[in-house]
Amino acid sequence: MRAHKPALLAATLAVGLLVLALGIPALLDGNSWRLRIEAEASAALGRKVTIAGPIKARLLPAPAIGLAALSVEGAGSAERISLGLRLMPLLGGRLELAEIGIDGGRVGRMDRLAARITVTGERLDGRGSAHLAGQPASFEVTGQIPPPGGDAPVKAVLRLPGPDATAAFEGKAGKDHLEGKLDLSLASASRTTGLAGLPDAPLGAQANLTLSREELVLADMGILLGESTITGSLVASLTGAPALMDITLRADSFDLDARPATAGPAAAAPKTIPTTAASPPASVISAAPAAAAPFELPSGLAANLDLGITRLLWRGEAIRNIQINALLEGGRITLSQASAKLPGSGSIKLSGAFTTPEGRPRFDGEVKAESQSLPALRAWLGLGGADNPRKGRLESKLVLAESKLALKGLVLILDEWRITGIVAAGLTNPATLSADLASQGLAAGFDGIVQDGMVDGQASLRAASFAQAARLLSPGYHPQGGGELAVVTRLTAASGAIAFSDLQARAGDAVVTGQGSLSLGGQPKLTATLAGNAIALDPFLPAERKAELAPRRFGRAAPPPPPIIPAALTAESPWSKTPFDFSWLRALDADITLGAKSLSQGNWRLDDAKAHFALAKGIADLDRLGGRVMGGDLAAAGRLAPNGMTLSATLKGADLAQARLAAGGIALTKGRFSAEARLAAAGTSPAALAASLAGNGRLEASDGEVRGFDLAAMDAQMRRLENLGSLFGLVQAGLSGGTSRFSSLTGSFTADHGIVASRDLALVADGGGATGIATIDLPKETISSKFAFKLATPDAPALGLRLEGKLSSPNKAVDVNDLQRYLVEKGLGKALKSQAGAPDDRDAPKKFKAGDALRGLFSTFGKKKAE
Repeated sequence: MRAHKPALLAATLAVGLLVLALGIPALLDGNSWRLRIEAEASAALGRKVTIAGPIKARLLPAPAIGLAALSVEGAGSAERISLGLRLMPLLGGRLELAEIGIDGGRVGRMDRLAARITVTGERLDGRGSAHLAGQPASFEVTGQIPPPGGDAPVKAVLRLPGPDATAAFEGKAGKDHLEGKLDLSLASASRTTGLAGLPDAPLGAQANLTLSREELVLADMGILLGESTITGSLVASLTGAPALMDITLRADSFDLDARPATAGPAAAAPKTIPTTAASPPASVISAAPAAAAPFELPSGLAANLDLGITRLLWRGEAIRNIQINALLEGGRITLSQASAKLPGSGSIKLSGAFTTPEGRPRFDGEVKAESQSLPALRAWLGLGGADNPRKGRLESKLVLAESKLALKGLVLILDEWRITGIVAAGLTNPATLSADLASQGLAAGFDGIVQDGMVDGQASLRAASFAQAARLLSPGYHPQGGGELAVVTRLTAASGAIAFSDLQARAGDAVVTGQGSLSLGGQPKLTATLAGNAIALDPFLPAERKAELAPRRFGRAAPPPPPIIPAALTAESPWSKTPFDFSWLRALDADITLGAKSLSQGNWRLDDAKAHFALAKGIADLDRLGGRVMGGDLAAAGRLAPNGMTLSATLKGADLAQARLAAGGIALTKGRFSAEARLAAAGTSPAALAASLAGNGRLEASDGEVRGFDLAAMDAQMRRLENLGSLFGLVQAGLSGGTSRFSSLTGSFTADHGIVASRDLALVADGGGATGIATIDLPKETISSKFAFKLATPDAPALGLRLEGKLSSPNKAVDVNDLQRYLVEKGLGKALKSQAGAPDDRDAPKKFKAGDALRGLFSTFGKKKAE
C-alpha cells in the first residue's frame, strides 16, 4: 500500500495541472462572465445592473474579477469593483466571494465611495469611507450571509460629518428582504447636512424599516428636531406600474428662527439703493442665464403627500395650521390644498396642477389670501408698519410657465379699494417683473427686473383727473382744479426702502421733476429733491364744500397732503371752531427740498421759489422758504405741530402796489417797502389759532403814494382858509379821495392773544404827515384806529381820522377838535356869523357856536363815507 501512495499523489497532481492548463484561458477571459454577473447581480438586488467597462480576471496570487463602470438602476454606480473569489469553488465552477472592494462609487448623496467587505464563512465584515454633501464620512457593516429561505442579523453604522453624528441600522436580512430599526442622531442638523434651511439644533430620528423587492415601509417614524416633534410614515411600492408611494408627516412646531445666523435674512449684506439717474438701466444689470435643462415628472410613479405643521415660527411670529395635500399621478401633480394661517389675522390658500409638457414645468392654479390686519402683516415681513390700508384680500389665477409666474385676473381689495389687473414675474436671476393695475380711474404700471432681492424698473401712474386721483388717495382732500395726472419714474426697491429717480410728474399745468426715496422700515420716511415749473397752488387747494359732506367711499391708501379747511362760520365768531385734521403729520416723516420757477396762489406769486421742508415725529418744519415776491426778496421759516404753529419772515424791497394794503378806503398804491414778522399761535382750530396769536413785526416803506387822502391839497386849502366854504373845500379836497406822495412810512406792531396793536405809525408826505395807532382784534375781526394828519402849513392844526368796526368795512369818522379850536382862534367865527344871521344882530355870535356847525359838517361827511 505504501508503494502506491507516491504514484497516487503524482497522478492527482498531474490531473490538477491538466485542469489548470485547460481552464486558465477561460478563467482569465472575464468578459465571458459579463452576462452571468449582470444577471445574478440584478436578481440579487432587484434592480437592473449594467457593467459598461471591461471585465478583467486573474488567477494568481488569488482569484479575482475586476469590474469597471458598474451602475445599478435608480440606486448608484461604481467606477471600479473588485470581487475576490475562493479558489477551490472556482475550480469547481462556482463563484464564492471572499472579498468585495469598491473604489469611486456613488449612492444617493454619497460619492467618492471606497469600501472593503470580507466574507469569512457565513460572516460579513465591511468598512469604508465616502463624502456626504461634500464632507467626509465613514461606515462599518457586520452581519451574516442569510441561509436559504431564512434571515440573518445585520448591523450598520454610518458616521456622518461633525461630532456625534451617526446613522445606524440594526435588524435582520433575508435573500430578498430587510427588516429592522433605523436610528439617526445629529448634534446639529444644519452643520452636519450642510443645509442652511435646517436649524442649528440636535436632530434625532427613529423608524421601523421594512424593505423587500415589492415594498419599502418606514413606519412609526419619529423625529426630534430641537424642540420640534415630527411623526409620520412612508409606504412605497417597488414593483408594478405605476409604482405607488404614500407619505404622511405631522409636526407640532418648527422654528426657522433657530437656523444659523449666517443663513438668515439679518446676515445678508445690505443692498445699496441708487437714487440718481447715474445708475445703470435695468436692461444692462446682468445677462439672462441659460435656459434650464428639460425636466419631466415621472410617469411611472403615483405618490400621495399629506403634510401638516401646527406651528411654524419665522421672523418672531407663528404661521399656523400649514396643510399640504398633493397627488402625483400620470406625470401630473395635483395640489388640492396648500394653506396656512398668517400673522396679522391672515390666511393663504393655493391649489392647482403642476405638469411638465415637453420638459418645461407649468403650474395652473388659483391663489386666495386675506388679512384683517395688514399693518401687522407688513411689519412681520419687514415692509413697514403704516396704519393704512388696514385690511386686504387677494384672489387670482396663478400660472407658472416658461420660467415666468403670472397673476392673471387679479382682484386685490385694500380697505375699500378694488384693484384689478395682471402681474408677471420671471423666475430667473435677474427676473423680469411687470404689472398693469387699475382702480377707479387710476392706472398704474411697472416694468423692470428683480435681482438679488432688489427690484428695479420704470413705474407709472395715470389718471384722467388729478382731482379724482387725489380724492381716491386721500378721501378728505378735495382739490379745486382738474387736469390729467401723469407720473413716470424709475423705481429701485430693496431692504425695506424704495428709491425713485428721473421723476417726471404732471398734474394739470404743474410739472415736477426730481428724485428721492421712501424708507418703509419702522416709521416711513420720504426724502426728495424736486424742481417745478410755474406752479399755481389754487387747483390743489380744497374746494369750498357744503356743510353736509358726501359719505366717505374709499379708504386711505396714502397720507394726505396738508389740509386747508374752510371756516365753518357761526353766529358768535367769524372763525371756525372745527379742529384741523393733522393726522397727516404722523403718517410719515419727510425731508423735501423744492425749487420752482414760481409758486402762486390767487394774486400772490413767489418767483424763483426755494424751500426745504422736514417732517418728523408729527412736527412739520419749513426751515427755509425763499424767493421773490411782489418784487422783493423773501426769507421765511415756520413750524406746524398738532397743537400750534410758528412763523418768521423777512421781506426786503417789495412793491407796495402789489401788496394791496388797504382798509377803510385808504390804500398804499406805490413805493417800495420792507417788512419782518415773528408770529406764534397755539390751538387746533382756526378760532383757537386766531385767539392765541402772539408776536411782533415792523414795516418800513419809502418813495410811495397813499390813496384815500391828499395831504398836499389839504395843505394848500388850509393856506386859503377864509370861510366855511373854504373849510368844506379843505375837507372835500383832503379826505374825499386823491393821493398823497410820501417819502417814508414806518410802523411796528405787537400781537398778544389775537390782538394786534401798532402805536408808532408814522407817515412823512408832501404837504405834511401823519401819525397813528391801530388795534386789530382778530378773534372778532374788528379794527379800532386813530390817525392824526399834520399839514405843512405853519401852526396848522391836526386833522383826525378814525376807523372803527368790522375789519372788512370799518366806519370812518373825522376828529375836528383841534381844527375847531384853530378856526375860532383865527376868527373864522365871523364868517360863520355872517352866513348864519342878520348883520345887525349883535347877539348872534353868542347864540351861534362854530363848533356845532363843524361837528355837523364832519359828522355828515363821515356818514357819507361810511355808507
